[in-house]
Amino acid sequence: MNEKRREIIVHEIEYWKRSRLLPEHYCNYLLALYTEGEVAPSAAPSRKRWATVLFMLFICLLLPAGVLVIYFTELSFVLQMLLLTFFVGICLIGIWRWRKEALVHLPLISGAFLLFLATVRISDYYFPGSKIVLSFVVFLNCFLWIVVGMRFRFLYLTISGVLGLLLFMGSFFF
Repeated sequence: MNEKRREIIVHEIEYWKRSRLLPEHYCNYLLALYTEGEVAPSAAPSRKRWATVLFMLFICLLLPAGVLVIYFTELSFVLQMLLLTFFVGICLIGIWRWRKEALVHLPLISGAFLLFLATVRISDYYFPGSKIVLSFVVFLNCFLWIVVGMRFRFLYLTISGVLGLLLFMGSFFF
């Protein structure tokens, strides 16, 4: 094969690998085939992979941080809500970033719990002791989980919403 043509093909395969148009192991196989084994696939994780891992670890820490902000600090209500809004925003960024990948589940779960925590705190702050408002907020959160779970076919979110509604309905009888 012509050397110029081989170089073009190798550059194209490297582009496919970087932009994830093909799975990495396919690209490694094609690179080994066209370079006759001269180019070894990099075994070290790339910067992008490390950034993804660090961002996922950060998202994992958001839920405990949210609970810490609400229940174990004496911050003002406005500052608590600002922090929780920031945490939910970070989860939304993670959901948007990994919307077509399996990594979407972690920011989705963290964001759902943080949103639940924030809405319960808001209802408790503006309507202290009102069980009707708190019940409505819990109902809306469970309904939102069902809608998102059915829309994006996340069975765990649908089941969580249904179980939450069943527990919510059952709480009226006990």
